[in-house]
Amino acid sequence: MMDIRSMACFVAVAEELHFRRAAERLHLTQPSLSQRIRALEFEVGTDLFARDRRSVALTPAGQAFLEPARRAIENAKVAKEQALRAMRGEVGRLRLGFTVIAFYGVLPEAVRAFRHQYPQVKVELFEMNSPSLETALMTGTIDLAVLHPPLANPDLAIRSLPDEPLVLALPSGHPLASRAEIRIADLAEEPLLIAPRSIGPSIYDRVIALFQAEGISPHIVQEVTPMTTLAGLVAAGVGTGFVTAGLSRLPRPGVSYRPVTPTPPSLPMAASWLKPALSASGQRFLETVSALIGRSA
Repeated sequence: MMDIRSMACFVAVAEELHFRRAAERLHLTQPSLSQRIRALEFEVGTDLFARDRRSVALTPAGQAFLEPARRAIENAKVAKEQALRAMRGEVGRLRLGFTVIAFYGVLPEAVRAFRHQYPQVKVELFEMNSPSLETALMTGTIDLAVLHPPLANPDLAIRSLPDEPLVLALPSGHPLASRAEIRIADLAEEPLLIAPRSIGPSIYDRVIALFQAEGISPHIVQEVTPMTTLAGLVAAGVGTGFVTAGLSRLPRPGVSYRPVTPTPPSLPMAASWLKPALSASGQRFLETVSALIGRSA
């Protein structure tokens, strides 16, 4: 099997038509270069050069061999560079999972910036709830997820991201909407919408504990997910409920957002992947996310 180095030796001699100059160009000794050319000719099965004491010339076979040899050398360079770029996470594919709420934070800007910086990485996006994202990571369906810890599976690595504060969503015509801030005690008799505990047990328990700390049993009228649907039910007058500050920054007709005291728990955010290691493109994406978070801090 002829190697790229031997082809490079052939091309150098073909362009210089002088073994000494070609050897100097390649940083080889002349005997070593001559040996490589003879081995290449043996492998090809014919002479590539006609040589005597005074001159070197390409044979017809050498002339036919020259351009394919140049292309092979160039293709080898491209292959090496592509391999290195893949190793650095600059080409390939990134399968990114996320929750609906994650897409109301830094994630859209991060995806846009990543695609701009690494246009040869194909980004595939998958929206799921957190338990489904854990399953997708474990089965290899996705490479990286932005979700809400804690995680159930110890085989998943996790990197914390800034939490999302919660605010109260209530119908715009509700009497409490006229207040700048609402106390938990004011919600004692209010119908409450909340995500199912099976989707986010930690945040569910902490919201319930917030009411119980005030001596209140929350009046849960419906469990609903995702938070975008919860906001829609608030607009329909079904009840009140907590949504993230990121979601509240997008105005929705019929819904008002107010801070609550005592302060409700924040919704934890994190990036996660299957151990032992995140793919190179995933690492580059997390670098993009970190840079954006750093600029907004």
